[in-house]
Amino acid sequence: MSSMPKEVLREMITGGNLKTSGDLHSYLRDMFKDVLQEMLEAELDMELGYIKI
Repeated sequence: MSSMPKEVLREMITGGNLKTSGDLHSYLRDMFKDVLQEMLEAELDMELGYIKI
């Protein structure tokens, strides 16, 4: 797994208005939730053989 470029990380910090460790925690939790949801939906699509409309 490769690491993200520093420019992308800095944009995430400024764009996400991250000021405290709590802000970062919430941001990462929400991002992880969204990524996990997309992964599960893709797995279901592959398993069932169709895409949800």
